[in-house]
Parts: sequence; structure tokens; C-alpha cells
Amino acid sequence: MSEKLPVHGFVLAGGKSSRMGADKALLEFRGRPLVEIALEKLREFCMEVSIAGNRDDLGGFAPVVREERVDCGPAAGIEAGLKASQQEWAMFVPVDVPLVPGELLRRWAEDVIALGGNGMGASFLLSNAGREPAFCMVRRGCVAKVGAMIDSGLRRLDDVLLSIDGNEGDSWVEARSLAKYAAHKPSELAVERWFLNVNTPEDLSVVEAWAEASE
Repeated sequence: MSEKLPVHGFVLAGGKSSRMGADKALLEFRGRPLVEIALEKLREFCMEVSIAGNRDDLGGFAPVVREERVDCGPAAGIEAGLKASQQEWAMFVPVDVPLVPGELLRRWAEDVIALGGNGMGASFLLSNAGREPAFCMVRRGCVAKVGAMIDSGLRRLDDVLLSIDGNEGDSWVEARSLAKYAAHKPSELAVERWFLNVNTPEDLSVVEAWAEASE
């Protein structure tokens, strides 16, 4: 088993799945629930793993951290996770992106932890399409700043993360290109596939076909 890093991993599972028409967290991708797939990747390298979202029904998969805010989107899950984090760093990943490589997440975590000694407070990934703020790492000490940003009316996750930046400690926020952490230089098509959210039944069919074709 790989060495564990001082990271508390959280799967963001608070969405309403309105476009899917079914519960995405429990939706099966190649015979396994999406939430189980996301948790398995985090368990490979995180000291602690939990689910962020008001989903008591998912407690059989991992401990569930309940959000204190309503209708604030994934930012509420970030805040709840930071409050519950048992490690200095918390990593957040969405429940509905089954193709992103787990090893890529580990290498990113290793890099952020190394940079954290220089004052980094948060990081999120960049793909072909730009920012992927739902894939983020945040230092536990930034929880007050995240809460303050939500209180100020910010709801978009990348706005909340970028607003962590300030003039005092834990203020360095940096977007990191995922290509740096891939085992091999990925094509733009591969990256697009890795970060496709499964929002509709059609999306599910597409990512399952891609997974089969890559074997």
C-alpha cells in the first residue's frame, strides 16, 4: 500500500442531481457507485477520508460531514470539510468525475504539501477548459476566510478560493496545471475525458465507453 500523506480527503456529494434524474453519488459506473470510486482514489494516499454533504444515506461508504449552510453549492462543502479536517490539508474532489487518475491526485497533493512550507493556503487544478475549482486543496487554517467569503455573498467556488488570498498568513493561492502531475504527457482529449462531469445519462454512457476503449 502507498504511503499516506497528511491530507484529509473529502468527496463533494451535496449536489441535487437534477439533470441526471437519479442520485449521482449512488449511480453505478461500470458496476460500482460513483461515490465508492471517488473514495477509493482518496484512500490510496489520504490519512483520512470523508464525504462532504448532507447525505446520511452515504454513511456506509465513509464518515459524512454535514454542511451547515443551505443552497450555497460546493462552497458549503468546502467550509464543512475544513471545519472537520483531521489534517493540516484538506483535498476536495467531486463525486461525479470517475475518470480522473488517482495517481495524478497524489502527485498534486505531494507538490502542494511541499509548497505549503512557503505559505501556500490553497490550490486548485487547471485543465484544458480552464479552472477546475471543485478539485482543490485548502489548508485547514483558511476555514475562517472561506466562511467570511461565503458570508459576503460569494457562491462560485473559484471566487471563494481566489478570495482566500490576503496580506496575512495562509494567503498564497495557486492554480496548478494537471499536466504536471500526469504519469505521461496527456493529450487534450485525454484531459477532457478525465474531467467530464457525469451530469446526464448521456454523459454516463460516454464516460463508460471511453473507459472501455482505454483498456
